[in-house]
Formats: sequence, structure tokens, C-alpha cells
Amino acid sequence: MENTTKNNNNNSVARLIGVALALLFVLLVIALIVNLVKLGAANDRKDALAAQSAKLDRLIEKNDDMIEYCSSAEFIEEYAREMLDMVYRGETVIGGKSEEE
Repeated sequence: MENTTKNNNNNSVARLIGVALALLFVLLVIALIVNLVKLGAANDRKDALAAQSAKLDRLIEKNDDMIEYCSSAEFIEEYAREMLDMVYRGETVIGGKSEEE
């Protein structure tokens, strides 16, 4: 009888260990799936940020080109003539804007 009790205890312990290992395995699989989903979302966010960064780099380059043009003597002279009605000394304006425009 004592042998039977020991066998039952051993079987109970073995079942308990088996259930604990199965539960641990399920928890590890769930953790793996959750982390894979998070990793996928992080990669999507990274790709979106890289695309946005490239777009901003193009915009910065375009603005740098505009700043460079606006700093040129050609632009400054054109702006002064058209917007400020300025002329060089001794220069006569022919066909300029009328004051009613």
C-alpha cells in the first residue's frame, strides 16, 4: 500500500510538472506573438518615418535652392525694380507701371 501511495504521489508530481511546463510553453508562445506584433508595428513606424525624413530632406533642399536664389544679385535687382520701383541713377523708365495699377 505504501508503494501505491508513492506511485500516486509521483504520478501527481509528474502531472503537475507536465501541466506547469505546458502552461509555461503557452505563455512563451503568447509572449513571442505579442513581441512579433510589436516588432512589426515598430518596423512600419520606422518605414513611415524614413519616408517622412526623405520628404523633408527634399523640401529642405528645395528651400535651400530658393534661399540661394533670393540671395543672388539677380533676384535682388529684379525685386527692387518690380516691387520697390527702384531704378539706377540716370536710368529712364519707359513703359513702367502706372500708379493706378
